[in-house]
Formats: sequence, C-alpha cells, structure tokens
Amino acid sequence: MITIIVAVDESNLIGTSDSANGMAWHNKEDFQHFKQTTLHHTLVMGRKTYEAIGRPLPKRHTIVITRGEMDDNRIEVRHSLDEVFEEFKNSDEDLMICGGASIYKQALGVADRMLLSRIPGKHVGDTYFPDIDQSGLKLSKKKPFDTFTLEIYER
Repeated sequence: MITIIVAVDESNLIGTSDSANGMAWHNKEDFQHFKQTTLHHTLVMGRKTYEAIGRPLPKRHTIVITRGEMDDNRIEVRHSLDEVFEEFKNSDEDLMICGGASIYKQALGVADRMLLSRIPGKHVGDTYFPDIDQSGLKLSKKKPFDTFTLEIYER
C-alpha cells in the first residue's frame, strides 16, 4: 500500500525554508501520530526533506529520492519515485510518502490513501501541499485530536 502522510495548515502550507527542520509549526501530538503511524515501515522522501530531518528516523527504512548522489550509508537512494514504485510493486510492504512538495505531487495520482493532519491556523512558510482535487482520493473519515484533525482519504 502507498500512503501519503502529511501535515498542513489551513492554507495547505507544509513547510518553510526558514526553519532548521523545515517545519512551520511544532505540534507534539502530530509528531507522535507520525511516529506511531510510520514505525517499522519504509519512508520515502525527497533529498531536501531528508536533509531537514538530518538523519534516518529510528526503526524505519528510509529511501531518499534525488537526482544526484548521497554519501550516507544509513539510507537507500533512488533517482525517481517511479523507480521506488516499480521496486515495491509486488511487495506487501507499506510505503509511507512523507515529502516534500514535489514528491507529494508525483505520488498523489498513485497513492492508495492519504493521512492528512490538518493543523489549525495559518502559519508563515513557503512550501505548500499540491491540489488534491484531481487526485482521485476521496475524504473517507475525519478523526479529531486535541491539537489537529486527521483527515483520511482513500482511492
């Protein structure tokens, strides 16, 4: 299964280049949800997202998409999202797509589901989640948390 996991604010902002970790907010409850949801799964992310995180996350297999090379033996590097999808097409393993904007845009048309954390408020930043209207994903459930609302979309 291919799952997009993302947090957005009210204007679909997902990040900022002015923050060390790329995040425009700090939401401990959403971070905890991300951790619990992604543990023991394969994370797929772009180079900028990986560099903002700064390291592979514990107990998760990390694949970084980049046009260039990366000298980091703790991760696997692929040169396109299609390459990852082809590699995992006959696998039962869940792929968790976790950013950034261009990776999300490429994955929207093929993801089986999306876990979108809606963070209240409008924050300052420069990176936005792409429009999902044409993705074929439909909102199936909303789950309120104390500090955000989880929206679950399915194909």
